[in-house]
Amino acid sequence: MKQMILAITLTLQLLLPLKSGAESHLSTDSTKTDTLTISLRDAILLALQHNPMITIQRLAPDIARTYSQEQSSIFDPTLSITGTKSETKLQRFLGSRPDPFEMISERSQYDLWISNMLPTGTTISANASLIGSVSSIYTDQYSGNIGMTITQSLLKGFGIGYNLANLRKARINVEITLLELKAIAEQVTANVEQAYWDLFLAKQEMDIQQRSLDLAERQLIESKERVAVGRLPELELAAVHAEAATRKEAMIDAQSRYEQSRLQFLFLLNLPKQSNWEAIPIPVDRPFIPVDTLDMVQIHEQLAMQYRADLQQGRLDLKKNRLDVARTRNGLLPRLDLFITLGRTTYARSFSESIPDLESPFYDISTGLIFEFPLPNREARAQFARSKYSLEQLELSLTNMERLVQRDVRSAYNEVLRSRQQIEATQVARDLQEKKLLAEQEKFRVGKSTNFLVLQAQRDFIASQLNEARAMVAYLNALVNLYLMEGTLLERRGIQSYAEGE
Repeated sequence: MKQMILAITLTLQLLLPLKSGAESHLSTDSTKTDTLTISLRDAILLALQHNPMITIQRLAPDIARTYSQEQSSIFDPTLSITGTKSETKLQRFLGSRPDPFEMISERSQYDLWISNMLPTGTTISANASLIGSVSSIYTDQYSGNIGMTITQSLLKGFGIGYNLANLRKARINVEITLLELKAIAEQVTANVEQAYWDLFLAKQEMDIQQRSLDLAERQLIESKERVAVGRLPELELAAVHAEAATRKEAMIDAQSRYEQSRLQFLFLLNLPKQSNWEAIPIPVDRPFIPVDTLDMVQIHEQLAMQYRADLQQGRLDLKKNRLDVARTRNGLLPRLDLFITLGRTTYARSFSESIPDLESPFYDISTGLIFEFPLPNREARAQFARSKYSLEQLELSLTNMERLVQRDVRSAYNEVLRSRQQIEATQVARDLQEKKLLAEQEKFRVGKSTNFLVLQAQRDFIASQLNEARAMVAYLNALVNLYLMEGTLLERRGIQSYAEGE
């Protein structure tokens, strides 16, 4: 039976395209401050290799396979060998003699049994035995027997549907654990991508806030020069000082957000060295608009119906419950077994001559029926009713889950469209705010504007830069979330699931 096994491998041609064009590489520079120059591809690979949840979940399929092997063992042949030897001393009255005779007898018996149960509800047993009897009165006697017994369930326990139900459920459990592993790997991949772009955004925001502070300080220097030559009243400096202080606060907040993003990214990578908490990750890749375009939302829904791990698990649970219904329905039937026993016996005066012989003229044949039915059979009825109710419950849950998946996909799809439009809008706004700032600065230099208007233009330009950076990262995160809702994130990133026989 083929099972789905998660292969943590990266396929380069299926991985995210890189706008920067730089080669992805992982390096640390310990000569100065520890730095971690890393691409998105390397970040995902490292996280999948070192994430503790994935490491733990990788053992779950192996554990589930042991249950499958345990259920398969029911149909393994069983070999049984026994040997007994006994001695008896007793008294016997023979004929009309008034005094009893003491009799000593020894009995030896050796049995070999091989039995096997088949999925059809058939049990086949073969046996061979040697029996020896030595008495102080009677003649020594030895016998050998060989035979076969076939028992077939006619009602309860009949058919492969009943007898293979537990084995099939155990194999389904293996598939479920593999889907759970896939779901965890998908979530880890999504978390790493989002943390990677959040780290990039936090660094960009910190740089923008630093440039904003530099602009305010240059504006302060220029204003002081104008005050010194009498071209600007000294009262104008208060507004510039206040603006510089405000931007200093914004810079501190940006530095704090960057530190939080850095720690979260390092946490997800889970690098083995403890000192890597001090590492400064430097993202190689830059935000970009992927070349592939969105399909119609209905196509994304179809992908989700096929690839969503939780939806596949729900279908497998439903399949398991149907097996329970079939098994418990069979349990309502009474037991009616047909058995046939065939045997040949050889008699001799020694063990060596009493070896069982199929050509022996001495035989035994028996056949019969075994009927058993508990009254009023409440246990079996309760089990069957419970399995039917559980099946109905799972069917309703699966229908509801499918609707939830559709909602998740459509909601994520709508967010991708919105964030894509925001990119274009913020780019236009940033271009216009930059032109507005340059114009206001030029007017200030010729005395036709004020510090207030220049500082306001600076704030608007900085806000437009931040909005543009955030819009780009929001778009990439929205795409990741859409692929996560589809259940196709691993496939789109080259982390492939493939079928492999056990």
